Amino acid sequence: MVIIVQYIKSYAPYIYAVCGLFALVQIYRLWQVRAERRQAVFTLEREKAVHELYNIFSIAMFLLITMGITYFFSNTLAKALNVKVEETSTVTPVPTLVNGFILQPTPVGAANAVADLPTVAPTVVITTNNTPLPPPTPTATKAANPPTATLAPAPIVGPASCPDERAVILRPGENERVSGSISIIGTARHDNFKFYKVEYAPAGTQGFNYLGGGDSQVVNGVLYSFNTSALPNGAWTLRLTVVDQTSNYPPPCQVTIQVQN
Repeated sequence: MVIIVQYIKSYAPYIYAVCGLFALVQIYRLWQVRAERRQAVFTLEREKAVHELYNIFSIAMFLLITMGITYFFSNTLAKALNVKVEETSTVTPVPTLVNGFILQPTPVGAANAVADLPTVAPTVVITTNNTPLPPPTPTATKAANPPTATLAPAPIVGPASCPDERAVILRPGENERVSGSISIIGTARHDNFKFYKVEYAPAGTQGFNYLGGGDSQVVNGVLYSFNTSALPNGAWTLRLTVVDQTSNYPPPCQVTIQVQN
């Protein structure tokens, strides 16, 4: 269902354009048929003209219904599905039960504190002729430090690839590690603005899918928010496209992120 709605929303401008073109053709036919009806002499010619008028009105009603369904899918239903996906993508951790007890994670600080405690040798007292000798001085032996884990170097985060200042992604940056819910910050504007869209695809591929968008211009603000837990871990490319009233668009802006949930 989501794929159908995204497909209709992406091609909504073309559907409106085709319906408008058919509407102009029907208006021209209506003018011709009305002229033929006024000039008709025979009854058969008048009946034919009336039949043509019925056909024109039927096509007009079909065009109106098509445009109404397109508007409903590309606006009302698309926004409702986006909200539903964001609400259901939040996962609540389930506690683990073992033999009727709930396992709790051990804090890292507590484990290190236990490892750093000194080890005290036990006190041994040797007696000779029932005269106790003084106990030896306890010697504190510090436990060996636990091995330190070697962390992989963090990737260098750079700016997104944005050839045109009208379509810019400010955050996240290139190669930035992200997880959970994030917001895409940037700019989407145009002198002849119509709408913008954000798409995603596995890094290094061109199979982009619609993620979200809007029909209002944004300057240094939130373009779209979503939960990255819906994507498998790895490198993903985000693409921002700004479309004008003529269905043209400046060069899109792209950024590659590292999803680690």
